[in-house]
Amino acid sequence: MEKEREFIVIFNQLEKHLRIEYNQGSYSYSGFMSTIYRIKKGKKNPLISNKYNFDLIKQASQIRNIIAHNNNVLIPTDKFLKEFRRVVDKICNPVKIQDIMVDFSKLKVAGLSDSVGKVISILKEKGYNTIPIIENNELLGIFTEKSVYDYLTIQKNSTINKDMKIKDIIKAIDLNSDPRKYFEFISKNASIEQAYDLFNVDLKHRRELLLLLVTETGANNEVLLGIVALRDIENVLLN
Repeated sequence: MEKEREFIVIFNQLEKHLRIEYNQGSYSYSGFMSTIYRIKKGKKNPLISNKYNFDLIKQASQIRNIIAHNNNVLIPTDKFLKEFRRVVDKICNPVKIQDIMVDFSKLKVAGLSDSVGKVISILKEKGYNTIPIIENNELLGIFTEKSVYDYLTIQKNSTINKDMKIKDIIKAIDLNSDPRKYFEFISKNASIEQAYDLFNVDLKHRRELLLLLVTETGANNEVLLGIVALRDIENVLLN
């Protein structure tokens, strides 16, 4: 009976969490599997949308029903309990952005006096998509591999060369999102699911979101604490 009891405790934890989280904060009744399908269909939680996790939860629901009617018929295996516990823990105790972000102190950044050529070289050598432009500890913009083209789009009939300074093209890389928007601001306490949603929304609108800029509350006038890319999120969700 030990394994059955352990399984039921884990299952009840998941069921309670989902009912509260996805029913406007109230512990109202709704069928467990109908809730799961609704979450998956609405892409409300990437952990549940994951095929492996979804199938595991469906199996757990079937096991719960069998145990509830006749607990002498089925005993969950140690392997199943371990995997189910792992998935439920991820869902009920979501990772926060501050837990996966690249801390500001570890960022490779550039300043206004750096040359365009130098910053482009850093992008190529390090394999980065973006480099924050920081001056006096203030985030001024995000340089990307398309910043040169953005500058030429804004400054028509202009030319650009590798010796120009970042300050000379700052209009193309500042935080006004013109002509493109590569980033969104997010709170350090946001969940990884909320961050994933931002990338999904961006994909639907065919924009070019490359990273999330992390601040205390997600306001754009706060100190930059770190950055998060989609690959950082996927590494957590898929492993």
